[in-house]
Amino acid sequence: MSKGQLIKARVGQMIERERNRCLIAMGAAAWAVHDEWVTAYIVASAKEWLTQQAAEGRL
Repeated sequence: MSKGQLIKARVGQMIERERNRCLIAMGAAAWAVHDEWVTAYIVASAKEWLTQQAAEGRL
């Protein structure tokens, strides 16, 4: 597996863990209403984190 694939897999796992954390914290009913924007926010935050990590030479 290439370094890029490893990073993609790790970030995907991080996103999924955060989505699950939010689901548990919000409850199923609220999650059904807010899933789309919460997921978009999590993904945008992950992209921002990756950009920062790359700029600092950590990737």
